[in-house]
Amino acid sequence: MLARMYLWGLSILPHLGSVTIRRLVKAMGSEAAAFHATRAKLGAYANLGATQVEAIVEARATLDLRSEWEKLHRQGNVRLVTWLDSDYPSRLQEIYDPPPVLYYRGELACLQHPTIAIVGRRRPTPRGLGWARRLGRDLAASGITVVSGLALGIDAAAHEGSMQTGKTVAVLGTGLDITYPRSNRGLALEIARQGVLLTPFPLGTMPRRGNFPARNRIISGLSMGTIVVEAGERSGALITAAMAVEQNRDVYAIPGDPGDVGAQGPNRLIQEGAKLIRGAQDVLDEMQLSRQLILPLPELDSAKSHVGVSDVSRKLLEHLSEPLHVDDLVARTGIAVSCVSSSLLQLELAGLVEKLDVGVFQRVG
Repeated sequence: MLARMYLWGLSILPHLGSVTIRRLVKAMGSEAAAFHATRAKLGAYANLGATQVEAIVEARATLDLRSEWEKLHRQGNVRLVTWLDSDYPSRLQEIYDPPPVLYYRGELACLQHPTIAIVGRRRPTPRGLGWARRLGRDLAASGITVVSGLALGIDAAAHEGSMQTGKTVAVLGTGLDITYPRSNRGLALEIARQGVLLTPFPLGTMPRRGNFPARNRIISGLSMGTIVVEAGERSGALITAAMAVEQNRDVYAIPGDPGDVGAQGPNRLIQEGAKLIRGAQDVLDEMQLSRQLILPLPELDSAKSHVGVSDVSRKLLEHLSEPLHVDDLVARTGIAVSCVSSSLLQLELAGLVEKLDVGVFQRVG
């Protein structure tokens, strides 16, 4: 217990990263000795300059470690796991610089299952949202825990899809007590109930630009492979993919129209050697995981016997193999907008179509 407390103490001191902490503990012989290291030993073993050493000593002098440790554990909705614990995520232990401490809320055990990350841009197309939800749903239905970063767009859609059939993990770039973006607060609460919220940052940490590369490294480090759905040429999703490669993990990509900005990232990854996928089954096959996906969409010819689908609804299903707006459906089918809208509602309730955005629908499966 004391070793865990001192390791946590080291993690909240300034200028001490995961690699430096590991080196300091090894040199000093224990977490407690490392925490209480003199200025000279901090400089020698942690390879820090005089200014950095003074900042550590000052922070340590003002920190009532035991009191803060006990205060942290009195917060029932926040838990932590460290390098020293048997339930620390094993895949994360395999990377070069795993965080010494992770704060979490929810079911940490879901990380013991096979894990796949789904990442992409914050302003996706309806097609991208559809792919993210479908991949999340189908992978989770196969027993895969889906990992992403709680961002707007692809991340949120992947979390939503996976919670329809299984578990998901959201890695945060903030403290557990801060939701970023705020609009995803409801989603975060649901993830804590159906999966786990996870962060290397202590309570009170605000969303700073420098936090997100660390978050991305954890997303890829927790995962056996990373899927990029849509991403621009400078997207953070490409950083996550690059980190996955460095960690010797697989990278998958959904291809797209070369003229589409969101397809530039995935298409480039495929050129560089990422595996092109057409759905969750391709990922399962590549990773030699279970093939037991959710039941496929009933064939259109037999849909009527399953859910009482009308001829109008069957015609809509034939066109909804790709995301379409209601206006486009009206134009393509010649069916009145009121009839299209009522039929889409029936199909959505029957689980045969899903709403991707305002007025945008796609067939499930």
